[in-house]
Amino acid sequence: MAGALDALVVGGGPTGLTMAGELARRGLTVRIVDRAQEAPPDHSRALAVQTRTMEIFRRMGIVDAALERAVRVGGLNVLLSNGRRARLPIFDFPELSTPIPGIFTIQQFDTERLLASRLPGLGVTLERGVELASYTQDSAGVTCALRRADGSIEEVRARWLLGCDGARSPVRKGADIAFEGDTYDDHCMLGDLIVDWPLPDGDIYISPSRRGVAAAFPVPGSHRFRVILIRPEASPTHGAPVSLEEFEAAMREMIPVPFTVERAIVLSRYRLHHRVATRLRKGRVFLAGDAAHIHSPAGGQGMNTGIQDAYNLAWKLAAVAQGRMPPWLLDTYEAERLPVARRLVDFTDRLFGLMAGHGAVGRTLRAVAPRLMTRALGISAVQRRILGFLSQLKIRYRKSPLSVQIGDPPERGPRAGDRAPDAVVRSAAGEQVHLFDLMRDAGFTLLLFTGAHADGGGRERARKLAAQLGGPDLEVVIIGAPEAGGYADPDGHAHAAYGVASSAAVLVRPDGHVGVRSDPIDEGELRRALDRLFTRAAGAA
Repeated sequence: MAGALDALVVGGGPTGLTMAGELARRGLTVRIVDRAQEAPPDHSRALAVQTRTMEIFRRMGIVDAALERAVRVGGLNVLLSNGRRARLPIFDFPELSTPIPGIFTIQQFDTERLLASRLPGLGVTLERGVELASYTQDSAGVTCALRRADGSIEEVRARWLLGCDGARSPVRKGADIAFEGDTYDDHCMLGDLIVDWPLPDGDIYISPSRRGVAAAFPVPGSHRFRVILIRPEASPTHGAPVSLEEFEAAMREMIPVPFTVERAIVLSRYRLHHRVATRLRKGRVFLAGDAAHIHSPAGGQGMNTGIQDAYNLAWKLAAVAQGRMPPWLLDTYEAERLPVARRLVDFTDRLFGLMAGHGAVGRTLRAVAPRLMTRALGISAVQRRILGFLSQLKIRYRKSPLSVQIGDPPERGPRAGDRAPDAVVRSAAGEQVHLFDLMRDAGFTLLLFTGAHADGGGRERARKLAAQLGGPDLEVVIIGAPEAGGYADPDGHAHAAYGVASSAAVLVRPDGHVGVRSDPIDEGELRRALDRLFTRAAGAA
């Protein structure tokens, strides 16, 4: 058996690729294996990439390549029975303060290629045709048996085993972690189509009807859509082939516009599930992505949630392995991500139940839903709520042990545990700079806001505090004092985005969430909060 790894990642989908890449770029030794000999076909898999995921791609340095392969969705439409539609534009999220507004669709094959393209430069190879046969764990690590396609077995030792291996996860089963939930009793079909109809490219279309619910998502390419049909009836034999005649007939019953299917790239039948693991960690074994939670495709959240699972866990494993932060940090992964998974599955389950319910009640709801949804889309509060949910920018960890609020929380702006927003500031030379570009890519960043009307004494105190607190594990950035080596906020946009009235200290975690916030700056409490987090005496786990 070769020397012990820091981590063995099982599963070569988006979650596993994110996990392996993030661990490797933080200096850990990693292997990633996947039982499939080749990448699976793309047509029936995830498509939506949400704003929060694009922000993560920006930190990874692959966002430009992602945008080249993406369709930026222009709007969300509800189709009425007469063929008219109500539309919610979703290009701009001004109140969400992001440099990459919008919702995007990218073929999962392209998403995986982008994530995999990072690995060789980090010394990692995706090993296909290798499956996890068994494993045992002890207090120091995990011993894993890997089986290759020729039947040979390799024994591997790792500090941590990371299950990113899908809904049937051998890692989860080996840890004896329950996967609670059920399977929907509905007939679901999917078509990747080139379709000629009066609906413009680049938008999402939802069509509730008495016969079921249809949804069409734009795919890169002219007149290409991924059409999902959900009928509240028992499915024929699971996996039975779908003919174009059957699919078109079902579309005509549910989509109230004329159309011609010019080409069917793929047609398939499938079943939907809603399940959540009862825990995300057992000793040195962790679960992420579909191994931890699966749900209906409502909102296009699944792949994005898995990528964010990995992004949340990777920096914590690295910080503990390198002795920079205490071992209790790893407990916060489950504390933060399991509630997100449960809320997501609960919400999508209720939404699915309303839109695809059986019986007379379900048919009635679908009959009236288009007009109700049309009215709702015209209400600004509803629009903000929909965009906040779809974009995943409103995910927060306020109850996490990592989230510390010193003083009164701001009336507006991010609290401890919330996502840190972007804003534009100016350098001493007058150049515009995004706060996102100032936040330390793989580490913590402490933003010291001097206050919009700080005098010379206030700016000097911020400069001295920055000099005292900055170090290898902490980048300190002053907002409001360019002459002190910081950045100006002449229009107050950054102070407003963060809800800063006077002075404030905001510690931004490596995953872009606020860890500690002090309003106003309380130097003593701030130091105590930082000392609790950063410790080289803690030792590696």
